[in-house]
Amino acid sequence: MKSITSLLLSFFFLNGLLPAQNGCEIQVVLQGYTYDTLWFGHSLGKRAVPEFFGLKQQDGSYLLKTESPMPPGMYAIIHKRSPNANPQFFQCWLAEGQRKFSLTTHITQPYENPVIVGSAENEALYRYLRQWAAMDKRLDDAIDRWRYLQTEETWRNRTKTEVDMRQMQDNFVKSCPGTLTAKLVAETSLPLPPPMQKPTTWQQEADERWRWQRAHYFDKTDIGTEAFLRYPQWMERTDFYLFRLPPPHPDTTVSLIDEVFRRLETYPEGYEYYQKYITNSLAKMSQYRLDEVFVYVARKYVEGGKAAWAKPGDVSSIANEASQMEPLFVGRPAPNITLFDTLGQPVRLYDVEANLTLVIFWLPDCSHCQQEIPLIAKIYERYKNKGLKVMAVCGKSNEATPMCWEFTDSQHLPADWLLLADPQRRSNMVPLFNVKSYPRIFLLDKDKNIVFKRSGDMPEWQFDAVLGRY
Repeated sequence: MKSITSLLLSFFFLNGLLPAQNGCEIQVVLQGYTYDTLWFGHSLGKRAVPEFFGLKQQDGSYLLKTESPMPPGMYAIIHKRSPNANPQFFQCWLAEGQRKFSLTTHITQPYENPVIVGSAENEALYRYLRQWAAMDKRLDDAIDRWRYLQTEETWRNRTKTEVDMRQMQDNFVKSCPGTLTAKLVAETSLPLPPPMQKPTTWQQEADERWRWQRAHYFDKTDIGTEAFLRYPQWMERTDFYLFRLPPPHPDTTVSLIDEVFRRLETYPEGYEYYQKYITNSLAKMSQYRLDEVFVYVARKYVEGGKAAWAKPGDVSSIANEASQMEPLFVGRPAPNITLFDTLGQPVRLYDVEANLTLVIFWLPDCSHCQQEIPLIAKIYERYKNKGLKVMAVCGKSNEATPMCWEFTDSQHLPADWLLLADPQRRSNMVPLFNVKSYPRIFLLDKDKNIVFKRSGDMPEWQFDAVLGRY
């Protein structure tokens, strides 16, 4: 396997630059950072790899200096809160003729308002990353609205935002010709199809657009090389291909994951890293039926012996997680548990008659739950006459259960809500509903089949989209 050094030499040879091997000297003022050590190194996927460090000086700055040979390319300024904390990083170029420079920025938003002296390449990089972050936020919102509300309006808004993103990228490349960042942006720009023959419906246009983007997404990037893990934008772009670009259906995501893994097979380190990263990421994702994708990856790759990174304990843990998720797929019947109301009377889930039953698992001392319960009460007023019922299930037990009712009393919740708990933990509700965090929301049809679920809080428009659909 090629070393990082040979990778960078190849990269700059292809770009016509002389790969000088001198060190660097960077004076960093990192506002809001209190730890006494700052590191310089490179990124490996989402992980930082330190190579040397600098201690805080009397003036509060850090001097990152080495005489060791360092080929030009993308590096990382690495920080952490304490000796045992996970390191975090932000990006930095080492460019020929710009190896001695100063950087002043803030730890929480390093790309926002930096002051850089002596490195035009990093000025360009940080300017692009600011512009990209703003556009990416817009695009994420447009994609979410399209995925929840698949209408012509949300589709047009999504495609317009994609065009705006690509226009920003093209404008940046034109404004910074010959820079390292311009080359990186050109490689990782969002692919847009040429003008299409006008389709009959917007749905056909959406389908044609997706088919074209899927066929051409990797035209400019070969992810089966070491650059995949060294340049964060390459990996972020692959994440986008799997989880944001396609229609929100698990079968589509499964086929894309198989494709990406095939592309990575020529780079074993990247294959192993990304497969582990995807497996762990999917275990935490709760939208768009991605639990079904996690179970597929767990069964085919981890349990199937195609995950070299997975030790026996990992295999067992992931297999157990998949077994907990599988009974809760959309379309499956919800577990028929018995809970207890504020008076201690039993309430059996399947005895609740409703066109739709919204079950929310919550805690009174969970900040997201404290926001979500009043929001659901507000939304409930719009849907109660259409057959919606709410079961608010508090996760406290034993002597902590009264905290549940103190909170619900303070909120003046609708009188017809079913306020429930399981003080003695008799129902086994936590493992049966795979409640690992709060709030945890399930929407059930009249036969108590699961039609929607997610963990975490939801904005009002998403509730309206889901409830309106069913």
